[in-house]
Amino acid sequence: MTRPDSRIRSFLVMAVVVTLLGLGAAAGWEAVRAQGHSHTHAAPDPGGWYKRLSPDARAAAIERQLRGFETTMAEVSYRYSEMYFGAIDGNWGYAEHMGATLATALAAGLERRPPLRKNADALFLKGPYPQVMDAIKAKDLALFKQRIETMRAACTTCHAAEAHPFIKIGVPTVRRNPVVND
Repeated sequence: MTRPDSRIRSFLVMAVVVTLLGLGAAAGWEAVRAQGHSHTHAAPDPGGWYKRLSPDARAAAIERQLRGFETTMAEVSYRYSEMYFGAIDGNWGYAEHMGATLATALAAGLERRPPLRKNADALFLKGPYPQVMDAIKAKDLALFKQRIETMRAACTTCHAAEAHPFIKIGVPTVRRNPVVND
């Protein structure tokens, strides 16, 4: 038989355990909530990392952030794929938009890396690229398919001319944007 004070002691121990667990859970939840919202309570940094740098160090810091020409090529790759699928789907407006933003991204990259302009102009910008854009404007899928092949080859040739012969451009196979042509 259990003694009454033993049952009371067990009850009190259980009550303390439940209370401690509840307090621990509440404290943990508050910590998670505070971490999740800490950015909304912080005062904005009016200059951030950039203003803390000396004026002489700022240009080099921006160069590091833009990381050479690789960020340009990442955007060009995205725009190329979207332009391709836009044309294949007959969404000519989207294809034209992506083709134009491809050129904008490339122009910004070439502004940062002027030595690359010679090959970009000769092999891409003054030949295959405008021809692809003309096919898009004409809404001619057969012509687009023919000219995109020429442009793909030109991209690969330009990469080889810039000492990156291992970068060979293929036909896009993966859609990364859920744009449809309704």
